[in-house]
Amino acid sequence: MCVTMLNMKTATVRDVQHHFGKVLAWVENGEEVQITRRSKPVARLVPAGPASSAPVSLPDFAARARAIWGAQPKGRSLSKAILAEREERR
Repeated sequence: MCVTMLNMKTATVRDVQHHFGKVLAWVENGEEVQITRRSKPVARLVPAGPASSAPVSLPDFAARARAIWGAQPKGRSLSKAILAEREERR
């Protein structure tokens, strides 16, 4: 089922279909598995990276908008622009 090549195991698409549990066990144990179809590489399964428990920090979009346009942008409000766009599509 598998050929070990330069520290990377390989499996055919058929092998993965019929022995997915075994292939997944290799990946869980830190192995990279190259998947081939007709002897040509088509994909590579790699172990998942460490899960990050740190919260994702998003940019302060409101502060950026205020820096660009000030406290109140000129023109119509976003909600009015969306409503107008919807009316035009009818």
